Amino acid sequence: MSTSIYLTQRDEIYHQYLNFNDNNDYKSKISKNHSFNLVSANFFNFLPEIDFEQHHNLYNEITLHNRLTHFEQIHKEALDYVTTENLSPETLKMLKEQPCVISSFHFGSYRLLNAFLTKNNIPYTAVCPKAILEKEEEMFRENLFSNKEAKFIELESPALGLKIIKELKNGRNVFLYFDGFRGALKGRTSEDEKISFLDKEIYIKKGVAHLANVAKVPLITTIAYRKNIDDIRLHFFDPIMPDSEKNKEEYALEATQLAYDRFSYFLKKYPGQWESWLYLHKQVESNEQLILTNQISNEILEKGFLFNTKRYGIFKILEDSFLFDRFSYITYPIDKNLHEYLEKLAEDKNFPIETKVQKHTLKELYGNQVLVSA
Repeated sequence: MSTSIYLTQRDEIYHQYLNFNDNNDYKSKISKNHSFNLVSANFFNFLPEIDFEQHHNLYNEITLHNRLTHFEQIHKEALDYVTTENLSPETLKMLKEQPCVISSFHFGSYRLLNAFLTKNNIPYTAVCPKAILEKEEEMFRENLFSNKEAKFIELESPALGLKIIKELKNGRNVFLYFDGFRGALKGRTSEDEKISFLDKEIYIKKGVAHLANVAKVPLITTIAYRKNIDDIRLHFFDPIMPDSEKNKEEYALEATQLAYDRFSYFLKKYPGQWESWLYLHKQVESNEQLILTNQISNEILEKGFLFNTKRYGIFKILEDSFLFDRFSYITYPIDKNLHEYLEKLAEDKNFPIETKVQKHTLKELYGNQVLVSA
């Protein structure tokens, strides 16, 4: 039996990305990438049990799953490799016979949920950023809706909440994501609140849970994750039911916390499958550190320094150079000489101390553990 086009192309994507994992030149290149440094900082803060040496491969894996997600959304055959988990007959009946808020995370092959809804003739209206619609609306209509009955609400549209509630009152499911602070309109606002997440705290938007409760409909949350290349799981969490007895704001926060707690279990098992590691820094507070100066002894000067690549990264944006602290999420502009010095230290542990960088700068770097003793 010949291998299908879907399987052939899918395997090519896997091999293309996974082959980079042991490529030291590739790792050195992405270490200077702004995006990698932000992702690494998020791993450092939220999953400190993951060794820094794994960050490069996990960053690569995030790229892999993002590519596979966009590949699989246009290949109906991908559903042949999907197994549903915890989808009770009662939950499926809810989805088919009454309006629900359906929400997911940008995890694994996250758009296969839309394909699943289409396959099972479950109508829904999708809430999408305008930029995504402009780029992918035709694909959505062709692949991710039942009977071509595609309906969209732009995320940036005025009176968004009222439009969602109207759809629910008209008997349609509404689909939107819990996570992701990618666009300017999804940045933090004064209305955002904190929840616990992986033993840290993040700012969240609790509108998904709030709208489900106001409309008095179930909130059904799912994730799509890969156990291996041929085994995709579409996991349904137990529905979160509306509660008219509870304060609306309190309910929304508790329901959102529950959704993230459930998701965290899978995230710890498959950290490289979450696209939103790329944006999580937008949901945390930066903790700027005081610049301390330590005296550098002659012994340290003689031994030289190492660049603390586990905590700090360097990168360029156009012609400007930056030092990034993964611990505090603070970015410091640096001059060309310092960038060159740190870059050489990172690549060559025997790089000599002679440098155009001023000694007082070296003291600050050593005091803040940018430089450590060789």
